[in-house]
Amino acid sequence: MAEKKKILLIDDDKDFLYATKLILEKGGYEVFMAEDGKTGVEMWKSVAPDLAIIDMMMETWGEGFSVLSKIRATDTGKDTPLFMLSAVDLQGPYQTFDAPPDFPKVNKVLHKPVKAEDLLAYIASALAGK
Repeated sequence: MAEKKKILLIDDDKDFLYATKLILEKGGYEVFMAEDGKTGVEMWKSVAPDLAIIDMMMETWGEGFSVLSKIRATDTGKDTPLFMLSAVDLQGPYQTFDAPPDFPKVNKVLHKPVKAEDLLAYIASALAGK
């Protein structure tokens, strides 16, 4: 049997973490949770997940971007799919804004709340072939 894919959720909203964990476990994934950016980065290094979902705004507005940069700077984080999560609709401007060349790549920006079937489809697509 294939090993379960590991997903790391980094979000300061406990209700979201636990609800999303249930969805992902039902989808057949092994789920790890971090309630803040610092813990999330440490967990990234110890767990080496196949994908991470990072909330953009935690303690500070840009905490998610800081976490993203730190993960992308790790050996395992260079090519791993990373999803950014936002309760603010940044889909339009964020997807098209002119990012500096060193800005960390995001594979997908998700808008809260995310439908369970959509989330599972995005993850399956991002992990296809991995």
